[in-house]
Amino acid sequence: MSNDSVETGLFDRTLGTGDHKTVGRLWIFSGLAMGVAALVLRLVAALEQLDTSSSSDLLEDVNELVQVWSFSRDLLIFGGASALLVGIGTFIVPLQVGANAIAFPRGAAAAFWAWLASIAMLVAAYIGNGGPGGGTRDFVVLWAMALGGVMASIVWALVCIATTVIGARAPGMRLEMVPLTSWSFFVFALLGLLAVPIQIGQLIISFIDVRGGYQSLVDTTGLSAVMDTITVAPGIYWLAIPVLGIALDAIAVHTGRPIRFHRSAMVAIGLLALTAFGADVTSFGRRTGGIDFDNALLVIALVASVLPILAALALGGESLKAGSPTFGLPLGGSLIAGLLVLGGAVVALLGAVEPIGGFIVETNNELADRNDVLDLPTWLEVNGTTFNAGITAFIVTGAFVAGLAALSHWSHKIWGHKLNEGLGSLALLALAGGGTLWAVGEILGGFGEQVALPAVVETDGIASVGNVLVLIGVAAAAGGVGLTLLVAVTAGILNQGSESEPWSGTTLEWMTTSPPPYSNFASQPSVKSANPLLDITPDDKTEDATALEEVSA
Repeated sequence: MSNDSVETGLFDRTLGTGDHKTVGRLWIFSGLAMGVAALVLRLVAALEQLDTSSSSDLLEDVNELVQVWSFSRDLLIFGGASALLVGIGTFIVPLQVGANAIAFPRGAAAAFWAWLASIAMLVAAYIGNGGPGGGTRDFVVLWAMALGGVMASIVWALVCIATTVIGARAPGMRLEMVPLTSWSFFVFALLGLLAVPIQIGQLIISFIDVRGGYQSLVDTTGLSAVMDTITVAPGIYWLAIPVLGIALDAIAVHTGRPIRFHRSAMVAIGLLALTAFGADVTSFGRRTGGIDFDNALLVIALVASVLPILAALALGGESLKAGSPTFGLPLGGSLIAGLLVLGGAVVALLGAVEPIGGFIVETNNELADRNDVLDLPTWLEVNGTTFNAGITAFIVTGAFVAGLAALSHWSHKIWGHKLNEGLGSLALLALAGGGTLWAVGEILGGFGEQVALPAVVETDGIASVGNVLVLIGVAAAAGGVGLTLLVAVTAGILNQGSESEPWSGTTLEWMTTSPPPYSNFASQPSVKSANPLLDITPDDKTEDATALEEVSA
């Protein structure tokens, strides 16, 4: 074979591929890289907020601080966490539902390249003094267009995943038999199709306002409110949906006991999507006002969201109790990811206290006359402060931890061998510990009345302690995501050969070889239950393995 043909083959397997496994890996690597970049930017903002000495400022003014902070938030959610989750879904969902390929394979590949191009434009926009806090009209407009492109690309990729679940399932696999990871990605996609276009609409309004001169460039920091409805709870629970599916599947495998109430788990995941959507619609079109914290739908959603998260984790707890847990990176990471999401949802309930108290006073004449009856302590007036960013930190950290657990759990499918357990465990500790400190620091800042939009001001008391914790936590979390990227890149580059799997489950991805061949399966399997491998006889497994070896050869 000539060198030219080798180069052509490498090119086809990357830039020209339609294989969902290659596309999934591209999403995974890129999502982790963007996650590291986002947390480094957030670290710069944290350093600036912590150090109020004018002689050692890292940034020129408060507008630059807002830009760096906004850039880190954009990259963290739509460049990092969601991209990592999309990569896992793109790789695993077709295997789990028994499909030979993802629906619209070229479309799935195009979604990644469109996302990458949009990310490049987003970076250019911020470098050119665009985005919230920016002072150059053309680059502020480019920010709105680029961020809209990033979001649209994510939705495009999710459409391919959802269509695979709907139209490419193995024969006999009814929708209620779909594995929980695939089901969670299906729900993730549906909610994305409903919620993300609202954000794109907000960006279109901003585009028109700035481009047409309806919004002054004197102070564009108000544009940061455009993202509030999806970066603040309950909208941010969108990222928690696949976390629950990944955690439940990993628990089932590493306890040796499939989730007993499969349909109940599906309902719980679906209900979380229901509570995470709706409140943000009422804030649509609010150019600079951000999210309406007195919105009754939002308050109800905050309270109701705890229940499906708790129910899903309780169903996983039943498998832990009745099975034989093998604690390692996949199971440990899954449990920690679930607890981070639950912790964020529980703490978010404090944000409902203020509007509920106000509602009771407004609707009761007697209490309205005695306005001191329900006066809240100052520390409970948290909405509009960094408290909300703390909830976001919990959920986003949970998404990254779940991503690490998933990469370890399906490492043989993705790379053909086990991840480096030592580095992976170190990444888990840094990410989970750092993310928790980061979240707690933001929450303490909220109790200390530190406003949500970053500013360089003197802080004291609990707010100053919170800023220190944010700095330490973000640094540790950045190290954790960086180690995760290192582990993934090492696994992808080093050719360690194919190893026998140390664990296996009862869903269809465990039926094929590791890593799978181009067409995933020798022939599309037939399914009779939610745990199809329990229905397959040893002879069936032997015949299929022989067929797969022939296909791979």
